[in-house]
Amino acid sequence: MPFFEPLTTSHRVTMHGRLVRCPHCSHVSRVYHLGFSALQCIHCKAMVRKYDWTVGPNVTRKDLQPTYRWKAQRDRSSTFGKTKKILMSRLSHPVSEYKITKEELPGWSRPDLVLVIDRRFDRAVQVFSDTHLPDDQSLEWADSSGNRSVHLFMLNGEQVDLPHRTFQMFKEFLAERHTDVDLLMHREDPGLGIFLPELDEAILQAGGTPDGCIKVKA
Repeated sequence: MPFFEPLTTSHRVTMHGRLVRCPHCSHVSRVYHLGFSALQCIHCKAMVRKYDWTVGPNVTRKDLQPTYRWKAQRDRSSTFGKTKKILMSRLSHPVSEYKITKEELPGWSRPDLVLVIDRRFDRAVQVFSDTHLPDDQSLEWADSSGNRSVHLFMLNGEQVDLPHRTFQMFKEFLAERHTDVDLLMHREDPGLGIFLPELDEAILQAGGTPDGCIKVKA
């Protein structure tokens, strides 16, 4: 379990994000910047002030890679070891009584593809979802920050990548209504705070404040 500590002005975030934990439900999320005054927990929906969050470690490239462990199965009981040698040392019965396998444990996976849109059009997303998608599919609001909102694509109640075809259908839905949207993106989930490097990095480098971010005094 990662170590979490109170968030302070000295904390920084690296390119792969950093873990933060909700004080209300203990749900752990990944953020890509700390330029916010408050964020809504995607799990319990509580609006949490910035310094009420606790912060964990930065996510590293190594964390994104899968890891492996060895497993010995005997009837309904299982024994695990980081290496085969360690596993063998833990067995209390003859090896022949076990089924020995090597398991892959996924690292941090790529975030799912989502819909990022000007939050003024959240209602349009809901209407499209209700009227144009099959019963087993939906677009569900997940987060808003500044003028931005993120909507997740759900299939049979589980979040999956937003299909390109569905995104194109939504664009056509807006075009039929002669609706011009300033922000409409099909991309990986940007995480809490909806920091978009392709838009926001240049603003930060110029000394500005990206949409949804609040300047914090040093």
